[in-house]
Amino acid sequence: MTDLSLIKAGLLALLRDLDHRDAGRAIDDLVACLACGAAELDSAAQALIRLGYGIDRRDGRWRLTSAPDIPWPWEFLGRQGRMHYFPETTSTMDEARRLAEAGCPHLTVAVAGIQTRGRGRMDRVWSSDEGGLYFTVVLRPRDVPAVQAVKFNFMASLALVETLGQECGIDARVKWPNDLMAGERKLSGMLSEMETDGDVIDYVNIGIGLNVNNNPAVVEPRAVSLRSLTGRAFSRPEILGRFLDRFEAALLAHPDFTAVMAAWKTHAGSLNREVEVVTLKERLRGFAEDVDGQGALVLRLADGSRRTICCGDCFYG
Repeated sequence: MTDLSLIKAGLLALLRDLDHRDAGRAIDDLVACLACGAAELDSAAQALIRLGYGIDRRDGRWRLTSAPDIPWPWEFLGRQGRMHYFPETTSTMDEARRLAEAGCPHLTVAVAGIQTRGRGRMDRVWSSDEGGLYFTVVLRPRDVPAVQAVKFNFMASLALVETLGQECGIDARVKWPNDLMAGERKLSGMLSEMETDGDVIDYVNIGIGLNVNNNPAVVEPRAVSLRSLTGRAFSRPEILGRFLDRFEAALLAHPDFTAVMAAWKTHAGSLNREVEVVTLKERLRGFAEDVDGQGALVLRLADGSRRTICCGDCFYG
């Protein structure tokens, strides 16, 4: 049986690979490229049209005229089998945990249109209204000690800040440990959870909330979206796809964590400044001097002493 999702993914990729002046792709060409029958191709097109895609099929040549801003699995050719889209769910972290416990493969992604109980670090609520990008990536690294799990968080935030810079023209800064800021306003947050098998990682779930076309300032005045910053809308599937490209490439490269941290620090906005750090046990003020080789923040207090903080939230001002 032909995988209709694969045909939809291939069809979208082929129709997008057209010059705007192109007359479209002939049906025979599409059938040959996708190695499917004409009836299967028609079924895939009809399914896409029902979901809001505009496909002009006049004169035997097809063109894509519009597409909904929804990260459906077939928007990610080559990844569609690992992408799970939920129009509405409690949290993509909840969905990713269920997928991981059921044995899903490495780099499975749970992505949602809306989260009803989205959460951030330290059990904070993450506003998850329509237009934002909310997803969790399931990682299953081989034979990695649990103490090294933090490196995946820094790799993910580095991949995201580079994606926003190169694809969206946004000069975001990373705030320790993994928030992305535009000036003094929060653009993205990250949360991770881990399950171990003895001393090694079974899976790590990295959840990211990115304000894209939503208006988070309605709920949180200190937050901002890509659309608010630039005055234009962005494609959530495209941003997610570009991020996954970078993140997967970084994972395959097996970079030394020292190199990851060095690159991360070039985007850091929370170093060499006065900050307030809140942990589960205390609240500290001091000068953020560095992030060490284990990802911990080195804070110089008013009395000149230094504290190394492994887990907490950092605030400016």
